This record gives sequence, structure tokens and C-alpha cells, in this order.
Amino acid sequence: MGKLTTSPQLIKAVFLVLILASMAVFLMHSDLSALKRELSTIGYRFILIILTTLVAYFFGTLAWWICLGSAKKQISLVELFAVRQIGETVGLFNPTSIIAGDLLKAELITRYAIPLQQGLNAVAISRITAILSQLSLFLLAMVWLVLSPLKKEVMQYTGYTIYVVCAALFLFVILILYWLVSTKKAPEYIPANPSFLQKAKNQLQQLLWNTKDFYQHQNKVFWYSYLLFGIHWLIGSLEFYLILKFLAIDVNIMHGLILDMSVILFKSVGAFIPGQLGVEEISNKLLLSMIGISGGSIWLSVSILRRGRQVFWTAVGAIFYLCIKRKPLHVTV
Repeated sequence: MGKLTTSPQLIKAVFLVLILASMAVFLMHSDLSALKRELSTIGYRFILIILTTLVAYFFGTLAWWICLGSAKKQISLVELFAVRQIGETVGLFNPTSIIAGDLLKAELITRYAIPLQQGLNAVAISRITAILSQLSLFLLAMVWLVLSPLKKEVMQYTGYTIYVVCAALFLFVILILYWLVSTKKAPEYIPANPSFLQKAKNQLQQLLWNTKDFYQHQNKVFWYSYLLFGIHWLIGSLEFYLILKFLAIDVNIMHGLILDMSVILFKSVGAFIPGQLGVEEISNKLLLSMIGISGGSIWLSVSILRRGRQVFWTAVGAIFYLCIKRKPLHVTV
């Protein structure tokens, strides 16, 4: 009897089960009745939160779109937005986080006659510009924080750890930029019969070297993507600002940026946890207290409303996936 499934099919099936199970756990741990109460508190203004994230996601899509080069003619921004939303949803609920999400993005755009390798390259390039812009904004937000009247309160919570973390992240950014501008070439030796792990390693190295080549030959596009992702993060941080304003908390836009960038950093540590259950809530409580917002259950209200936004976009991502799966598959390499 032949094999019932091939290895790729089996892997896809396992990942699908993991994603569906993670989404089920996420929904079971999401207090929908509490969400309903919070939504009734802010009413129609929740639509502004959704619209803010919509605009942020659009700029994130545009930042990826320009990295596709000539292939961007094959897919519209609306279609790429749908693909990106599917990938981000999978990344949220898959234990491998952005790895699974980004691989799925590259696979889905092959349905628009874009070669898989070109899609993978564009995903890798945009991921690096996203990380660089995110870390840049985080470091700027931290500089503002330690120069603000909140410094004393922040130091009570973090001590000198905040300086160590900022120094490490700054060094990380410098090392990435140094690697991008260096003239070192990719290694040419490839084993004759590579193992599965060796193949994965070779693929990752190839993606990184292609990213470096892209930076050195299309420098302007790289920095345009960096700028667009910067706008993406800035607009996305307005979610925190709006939620706190709707809860009658006196904050400014910089508070929203600090909270958003810091929570993203915390969540990246717990990225292997489906939906970052618990991680985001703890991060919200800790960081709100750090900037002097610790009254009552504000952190809980913020967490519930942010989970509400996640539930909404998860549903949208699922609908997009069902629509795209109906599109005929192009054979690309």
C-alpha cells in the first residue's frame, strides 16, 4: 500500500491542527461577556480602534509590497493585504510564530503567479525592515521616557535593566546594519546530500544573503520599506492611546508609543505561546503601572479591548483565507 500522505501534506495537516487548536484555546480564554461589557462602555468608538489598526496594517502591506520588485504588478494591494492578514493571524496562533506566518504568506502569493523564492525573499526583506524600524522607534521612545518626568517611576520598576536592554538592542541594530553594508560574499560550498536540517539552514542562509544583496542593489526601496513600517508602528500605537482616552485616562501619544513598542517586545519573548495568552495581559499591567497608570482594573479593560481587536481581525483573516484558497494555484518555482 502506498503512502496516504506525503511529508509536506503531513506537515501542513499538523500545522493546521495546531493553529485550529490554538485558536480554540484563545477563544475559550477570551471572556466574551467581559468584552461585551467593555464594548458597551466605549460604544461606537471601538470602530475607531478598528479603523486605526486597518490603516496601520495597510502601511505594513505597502512596506511589503514594494519589496516584491517587478512581481508587485502581479498582485494588488488589496489582495496582498488579505494575504498579509492571513499570515499574521497564523503567526499569532502558531507555536512557531512569525516563521509559520511568513512561510504561509510566501506560499499564498504563488497563487498570483509570483515564484515562491521571490515571495520568500520579499518576506525576509520586509521582516528585517520591520524589525529595524520597530527597534528604532522603541529606542527613541525609551530615550524620551528616561528624559521625561516619568524617569523616577520607571527606574523604580526596572532599575538599570532598562539601560542594559536599550544598549543591547542598539548594538543589535548596529550589527544588522554593519552586516548589510559589508562586502562579504555568501559561502559557495553546499553538501552533496544535505539532511533536512541542513536544507533548512541553507534556505535560511540564502534568504539572508538575498536580503543583503537587495539592500546593496536597491538601497532606496529598502529604506522606503523601513519608513513605511515606521509609519505602520506609529499608527498602530494609537490603539493604546485611543483605548486609554476612551477610558478617560489622561495620556499623550508618546505614552501610546511606549506602551505599544514595549508590549511587542514582551510578546516576542512569549511568541511560542498561542495568542500570547497571559503574556499580553501581564505586559499591559506592568507597563501601565510603570508609566503611572495603575488605578483599578484599567489594565484589564485595556487587555480585553485589545483582545477584542484581535478577535475581529482573526475572523477577517479566516474569511480572507477561505476566499484565497478558492483562487486557482499557479505553478511557480
